[in-house]
Amino acid sequence: MRRQTQRWAIGAGAAIGAGLVSALWFRRSRAPSAYRPGDGARWAVITGASSGIGAAFARRLAGDQYHLLLIARRRERLEQLGAELSRQHSVRVETLPADLARDADIAGAAQRVSELDRLALLVNNAGFGTVGAFASLSATSQTDMIRLHTEAPARLTRAALPAMLARKQGAIINVSSTAAFFALPGNATYCATKRFLVTFSQALGVELAGQGVTAQALCPGFTHTGFHATEHFRSGGNRLPQTPALLWMTPEQVVTCSLRALGREVVCVPGVINKLIARLPALLPPDAIGRAVDAFGL
Repeated sequence: MRRQTQRWAIGAGAAIGAGLVSALWFRRSRAPSAYRPGDGARWAVITGASSGIGAAFARRLAGDQYHLLLIARRRERLEQLGAELSRQHSVRVETLPADLARDADIAGAAQRVSELDRLALLVNNAGFGTVGAFASLSATSQTDMIRLHTEAPARLTRAALPAMLARKQGAIINVSSTAAFFALPGNATYCATKRFLVTFSQALGVELAGQGVTAQALCPGFTHTGFHATEHFRSGGNRLPQTPALLWMTPEQVVTCSLRALGREVVCVPGVINKLIARLPALLPPDAIGRAVDAFGL
C-alpha cells in the first residue's frame, strides 16, 4: 500500500510539474487573434444560446455589434434573451427554437444558416451530459447525445462554410470539453462525442488553412452554467459541490479565452489549471486518474 501511495504521489507530482510547464508553453506569445468585432452587418449563429456559455457568447457578440441567430430548445428563454440583446445593443436578433437532437430541427437550422448573408461566426455550443454506466442509461438519451454533439455541429458547419470560404472570412467554434481528453467511466458517450469535436476541428483547421476561415475546439472545464442543474445530475450521485472552487470558471471567462485564441489555437483550453488537467491522460495511468476523479468528487 505504501509503495502504491508513493507511486501515486510521484506520478501526481510529475504530472503537475509537466502540466505547469505545458501551461506556460501554451501561453507563449502568438499571432494576433482572428476575432474582430462586428461592423453592424455581420452575423453570428449560436446554438444552445438560452443559457450558460451560449448566452455568454450571445451577450459578448451583441455587444460587439454582431447580428445574431440564436438557436435553443427553450422558446421563452430564447425570446427573452433575444429581446434583451436587441434592445440593449440595437442589433438584429433572430430566434429559432429547435431541438438539435431531432433530424427535422437540424435540417431547418442548417437551411437558415446557409441563407444568412455575411455569416462570420458559428458557435456550435448545444449539449448536455449524463452520469452513469452506459448499460444503465437510456438508449435514447445516448443516441440523442451523439446526434446533438456530432451530427448537428457537422451539418451546421457544412451549411456555414461555403459562404465563408467564398468571402474568405469566418470562424467555426465547436464547444467541446476537457472531458474530450479522458475516457471516464460514467461518461462514456459524453467523452467520446466531445473528442469528436476536437478531432473534427483539428481536421478542419488543416483543410481551411490559408483560406481566411478558422476552426476552434473550445474545451472548458468546470463552468458555472446550468449544465449540471438537471434532475439527472442531482439524482445520479453527482458530487460537484465537493469540487474545489479554483477549478471553476465563469462563462464570460471562457468566452473571452475562446475569442482571444481564435485563429491562434485550434484547440483552446481556457485557464492554466484546465490546461494542466488536459495533460493528465498522457502522464498518468487510467487507474491513477480514476483515483483522482474519485478524490476530487468530479
